[in-house]
Amino acid sequence: MGRRGENIRKRKDGRWEARVVQGRPVCGKTNYKYFYGKSYQDVRKKKNAFLSGMTFPPSSAIPSLAEDCGVETPVRDVAAQWLESKKLMVKESSLVCYTTMIKKHILPELGDIPVNMVRSALLTEFMEKEKNSGRLRGGALSDKTVADMKSLLMQILQFAKTRGMLYALPECPSVGRCQPDVSVLTKQEQGRLEEKVLEEDTPFSLGVLLALYGGVRIGEVCALQWKDFDFKNETVTISKTLSRITDTDEQADSKTKVVIGTPKTNCSLRRIPLPAPVFHYFIQRRCSDDCYVLTGTVKYMEPRVCLDRYKRLLHRSGVADHTFHALRHTFATRCVENGVDIKSLSEIMGHSDVKITLQRYIHPSMDTKKAQVNKLPCFDTGGQIRGQDYAQIA
Repeated sequence: MGRRGENIRKRKDGRWEARVVQGRPVCGKTNYKYFYGKSYQDVRKKKNAFLSGMTFPPSSAIPSLAEDCGVETPVRDVAAQWLESKKLMVKESSLVCYTTMIKKHILPELGDIPVNMVRSALLTEFMEKEKNSGRLRGGALSDKTVADMKSLLMQILQFAKTRGMLYALPECPSVGRCQPDVSVLTKQEQGRLEEKVLEEDTPFSLGVLLALYGGVRIGEVCALQWKDFDFKNETVTISKTLSRITDTDEQADSKTKVVIGTPKTNCSLRRIPLPAPVFHYFIQRRCSDDCYVLTGTVKYMEPRVCLDRYKRLLHRSGVADHTFHALRHTFATRCVENGVDIKSLSEIMGHSDVKITLQRYIHPSMDTKKAQVNKLPCFDTGGQIRGQDYAQIA
């Protein structure tokens, strides 16, 4: 059976029929174009090919709602309307990210094109061009940037469709997205880093320990104040994140500004426990409630300053270069290695799904892998079975 809303049905004569609206009631009588086939897949393919303007019929012959009503709204106007609709729905930092991507990538290539003329072939050409025209990875945009761009563009086109400016959503090419390699500190590196942190014993040391033993993100560390600690229950409440974003106010003196807002997602609002020895270390260095943990004063530290100090700390510790986010991955990996259950770990890290924790944050070391395979019952060097007796298992 066809899905609800597809306008595809099976006729009494056994054939399948699909229909496409070619005009709106407000512009006159509704007209339909019909497609017939022996199967649901057959007529659906014909219908989608017609809507996307690929092969059947030629794209120049495809009518659209906007064309029927004499409206040709350019993509840049639709994008501006979409951004305006998002102002009260997303965080300011997200809105700035959307605006930047639209201005730098989408508008230069598609801005002047009427939205009702956007076809699959055009989107394919655009995505390929953008993927190979960046400055990262030897002249190409990262997979994540391309995937984010595709998602943003499809949201804009969907917005146009719901408002009658676009007849049907064109198909957009799939974007292959590989998970980036994330480094994790080895146990030896973690030991050297912790040794240097405890030796220097500065407020910044507390931020590194929070990431290593709580999986806290860099923006969350920068926003953390001593009032966020529950010393009775030995927990820390993560309810804020600090970041520097582009200031969209044209009258502002600076191009950027610092904002302190809610964390990445609703699940990132969380209360996390710390190991007892680590929490005791924090208790001994407690400051007044309004002081920031990283500075020990009422003045915060920005993420870029935090990252710079972290890099210098790695150098003094004799540890290879790692991102600050690698500490979060290291925390997750050590938890799994020491038997922490995945559900608890997922909630501590603020993930909405344990799959995210498993797929992105667990990086078993070779020692761990060897320990796991050595659990298999096997023969010893003398050819005798060790571990379990297979005959008894059978």
